[in-house]
Amino acid sequence: TNQHFIYLLLIPAGDCEGCLMQNEGKSSEEEPPSLHWGLDPIFSAFARLYIKDILQMKESRQVPGIFFYKAHPIYKVDVLGTVVYKREREDFFCYGVDDGTGVINCLCWKDEQWKEGTETVKCTTLGGFHLAEQLQKLQQAQQTSSCLEIGDLFRARGPIKTSRHRDREIIASTYCKGNCTFHPTVPLCCHFS
Repeated sequence: TNQHFIYLLLIPAGDCEGCLMQNEGKSSEEEPPSLHWGLDPIFSAFARLYIKDILQMKESRQVPGIFFYKAHPIYKVDVLGTVVYKREREDFFCYGVDDGTGVINCLCWKDEQWKEGTETVKCTTLGGFHLAEQLQKLQQAQQTSSCLEIGDLFRARGPIKTSRHRDREIIASTYCKGNCTFHPTVPLCCHFS
């Protein structure tokens, strides 16, 4: 069995100057030092947050692209919601995702398989198994399952960015239709950029 454990180093508040525990009593305007962010287990994980909370988080003054949620540094999130709008560009899809608390843009880059003119694999049959045909079927199934329509349930993971218009958006590194689970063995419904 593969079990993962997170060990936390607990330091009494009086043992170090400027520790995270001491910062909890200070005003919410102060940020913990960036040197300590890596000690927070949430920093390296995909934080599951409501969209309302993502939109309201304050951005770090020390490092752009890092946000704070209840004194925890956050830069990548996991959201689940309903697609309320869809825009398609040459290289990406932009989905509006609503979880009931707010709406956020999710930018989903198209893979090479979406672009026209990609090479087709030419193989001979191996004992009645057509490798090129099976690969094409797999790519079509992945395209169908990762192309979303308004009203579909949508899950995305990725870093939070602030657009040119000062709006927050998620640059999805992984996204899929429905309430799928992201697992090391890639399910057919998921798209990984």
